[in-house]
Amino acid sequence: MVTSTFAAFIATVVTIPALGWYLIYISTVKLTRQKRKAIKWASDFSAVLFMAAVYFIMEQLWEPTSVWLVLALFFSVAITFTVIYWNVMEDFYATKLLKGIWRLNFLIFVSIYILLSGYGLIRSIFSFV
Repeated sequence: MVTSTFAAFIATVVTIPALGWYLIYISTVKLTRQKRKAIKWASDFSAVLFMAAVYFIMEQLWEPTSVWLVLALFFSVAITFTVIYWNVMEDFYATKLLKGIWRLNFLIFVSIYILLSGYGLIRSIFSFV
């Protein structure tokens, strides 16, 4: 019973990662009373949810996709961000660099999630016409 409920919760949060982001945000605001920190923490922790959601949407839209596409995007963003950061700062601090990479990937995957969700919705609407 508990495992099926937990599995259903995880499936829902991966399917609708904005819900996961919101739950993390609300929990963090209740714990810390700092909205800015809550937004950062929610974005950091829900980035994985958005990455998983993008992967599963791609699996539904195009059958032969694989994890390598998501990983390739993640690492290409990381490499590009690192090169730009190094050119601008001329020295790099690992913690700032990793936070920047992670948060940029969060923004990119949220954008991709929104675009793919819209595309899938339009595609399913026109498949009935």
